[in-house]
Amino acid sequence: MTEAAPKALVVLRVARGAPAPQDRDIRVAIATDRARLALPSAETVDYRLAGPYPVELDGRSLDEYVAWEV
Repeated sequence: MTEAAPKALVVLRVARGAPAPQDRDIRVAIATDRARLALPSAETVDYRLAGPYPVELDGRSLDEYVAWEV
């Protein structure tokens, strides 16, 4: 069995009902996570986005999105 290469996974939160995170914000978050994981930088990263998932955090109503690179 071949071991899968590590991939970035990020959680992004916006105010409930606000538009989903924009492509550039998702890509910045993924690049930041890749750096945190000490992965080589990647100019082009494909990703998937799931959400919104309603969450309550510190009394705030938010929509949570999860993005991961593929």
